[in-house]
Amino acid sequence: MFGRYKIKISDKVTLHCISLDQYSDRLKNYIHKNLHFIWNGDNEEIESSMDIKVTKQELINLLAKKTPKQKIGIVSEFICHLYLRSCNFKQHFLFRNLEEKGMKKGFDGLYLQNDAFFIYESKSSLESTTDSTHNGNISEAYNDLKKKIDGSNSANDPWRNAYNHAAHRSINYNENISKTLKKLSMEYVQEEYGSIDDYNVIPSSTLYMGARYLPIDKDDLKAKIESLTSAYGSQRIVVLCVNKKSIQQFMDYLNE
Repeated sequence: MFGRYKIKISDKVTLHCISLDQYSDRLKNYIHKNLHFIWNGDNEEIESSMDIKVTKQELINLLAKKTPKQKIGIVSEFICHLYLRSCNFKQHFLFRNLEEKGMKKGFDGLYLQNDAFFIYESKSSLESTTDSTHNGNISEAYNDLKKKIDGSNSANDPWRNAYNHAAHRSINYNENISKTLKKLSMEYVQEEYGSIDDYNVIPSSTLYMGARYLPIDKDDLKAKIESLTSAYGSQRIVVLCVNKKSIQQFMDYLNE
C-alpha cells in the first residue's frame, strides 16, 4: 500500500522508507477510512457520507489559499500521519488548527505508542528544489524539534498547543499525556526548558520529484541516516522518508 521498507538501524533508531508513485485502490480506500479522523479526531463520529464530503471540502478550501510550498507541506504531513496510524501510532492532535482551520503552530504532531509519546516534525521539498535530500530535511526537522524543546526557539509554547489538542473532546483522552503536557507547558513559560535527549521523536522528510521520480534506494539511505543520527540525542528516533511524484493524486481524491 505504501511501498515501504522498515529498517532497524540501532536499538534507538528505526528508518521507514516510503515510495509513492501511484495511489492504489487499497491506499485510496485507506485514505477514505482515515481522512475524517485525521482531520477532526478519532472521537468525531461519522454520521453520514456528508461528513466525509465536508472534510474533503475543508481541505480543498485550505489548500486553495496556500502557496505551492505550503500545499506540499500539508499533503506531506497528511500522508505521514496516515502512515503512522497504519503502524499503530495513536494520534493525539487534530490535523486542522483549532482556531483557524489552518495548520497548527508548535509541533506537527504528538503520538502515543505502547504508553510512550512521540513528537513529530515534518519537512518537505518542492520538485523544483533538485538539490534537496532526505538527510537535509531530517536534519532540519530534528533540529527544529531540538530548538523547540530546549527553548532556543521559544516564540511559541509548543507544549501548550499540544495540550490544547490532546485535551480536545474529539481526541481519545489520555490523563497521563494531558498532565504531562500541562506540566511541560508551565515549566516552559517559566523558562525551565528540557532536552531532546529525554524524548521520543519522529522527524520526517518528503521529496517531491515529478518526472524525476524514483523509489528510495533503501541501502544508500540507510547508510546516510545511520551516519546522520549517530550523534543525535533522544530516547528513540523514528525516521520517516518519503519519495513522492506530486500532490496531484491526493487532489484528485479530494475532488472525487
